[in-house]
Amino acid sequence: MRTHHSGPATVRVDVDEVLVRLRANGGRITNARRAVLTVLVHADRHLTADDVAATVRERHPEVHLSTVYRTLEALEELGVVTHVHLGHGRATYHVAGSVHHHAVCDVCGRTIELPADLLDDLATDLLRSQGFVADVHHFAFVGRCVGCH
Repeated sequence: MRTHHSGPATVRVDVDEVLVRLRANGGRITNARRAVLTVLVHADRHLTADDVAATVRERHPEVHLSTVYRTLEALEELGVVTHVHLGHGRATYHVAGSVHHHAVCDVCGRTIELPADLLDDLATDLLRSQGFVADVHHFAFVGRCVGCH
């Protein structure tokens, strides 16, 4: 399934800017971390861990597969990388900072990036009425795009 994107333009960041954030959050800068971040910063789509690993290994064959997965996990714990579940597929990763929601067509796989404030009212209502703090960015809306319904 091919993934297409539309919606708000994702804010592009520089790898060095992300590395500064990583160091400020207490993280070490290693070759593997630099390689993973470079792949994520320059990605033109949302990448699964397998996508990131394959690209890193193409460019840096000395970086072990398990290192890429541990690096993604460590970067997420440090708040530099986030993941989201797009539809029924695997989690995808991107550099933290460009907060947005996702809508995914379950027919063609098109991914639409939605404004960050789209679910603010829902999150506020859940907090007020249920005392529940929602992580509204973790999952995507699944449905059908205009071309598939």
